[in-house]
Amino acid sequence: MRVVGALAGARARRREGAPVELARERQANSRVERFMRVPRGVTLTEETIGGVPVVRLSSGGGTRGTLLYLHGGAFALGSARQALTQAEVCADGGPDIVSVEYRLAPEHPFPAALDDALAVYRALLVSPGPKRIVACGESAGGGLLLLTLQRALQEGMAMPAAAVAVFPWADLSMSGPSATANLGKDLLSRSELVQEAAWFAGDRDLQDPAVSALQGSFQGFPPTWIPVGTHDVLLDDARRVARAMAAAGVDVDLDEWPGAIHGFTALPLPEGRRYRRRLRDFVDTRMP
Repeated sequence: MRVVGALAGARARRREGAPVELARERQANSRVERFMRVPRGVTLTEETIGGVPVVRLSSGGGTRGTLLYLHGGAFALGSARQALTQAEVCADGGPDIVSVEYRLAPEHPFPAALDDALAVYRALLVSPGPKRIVACGESAGGGLLLLTLQRALQEGMAMPAAAVAVFPWADLSMSGPSATANLGKDLLSRSELVQEAAWFAGDRDLQDPAVSALQGSFQGFPPTWIPVGTHDVLLDDARRVARAMAAAGVDVDLDEWPGAIHGFTALPLPEGRRYRRRLRDFVDTRMP
């Protein structure tokens, strides 16, 4: 992980201060996703749930429940196929993964992504039902997950059995100390995130609780696991969310991974493999 972190940090330093080349970044992201393979025994299907396109990964264990997955990508990159990095959760009869193809900024600023995630969640509350849902999001998807559950509570919806907010981007204003202290240790560029936050928020202030979950209420949240690396630019987003949840009486587990960078959960390294095993164990525990 040290070597990967050093290489990622060097790349992030070179990009710091440069404008986001969105078309190029999306092309690079698509190339990576094309190399993602569906594991043996798992099927990938494209469906529509709640009027929103999704990708479903299944090994036949859908009756056990569903892992609702919201991918990362700074609200501007990525696709529902990123759920393939978490496919171990649904292997060997595990619960299905439903990954949301939410609309991306800047073409579709707030509230498009939130509307899409909420529509899928609302449909899943009908089937398989709240007790058979674990909701998971990574990075921007982690922030979107928190926003989705906050909105669901505002609208009187039931909560899932549990939530997993993986290195969540919960403060679009990037005010946490790690947003600068971890520059050069992590693959994220603060200046790029600032641009992408503005794309997502549209005409909203970056500290508006409608777009920055950290500023909202966590009262009534389900048990939540928050994994994050100590070299992640978003480390303090995770820490502050965990503190706010604890203050609201939420059963929250802040799980800091020493020396890990943003996105470590998808890497073919020991840390990534351990995380994926823990995720499967967490889901199995919450959906026995």
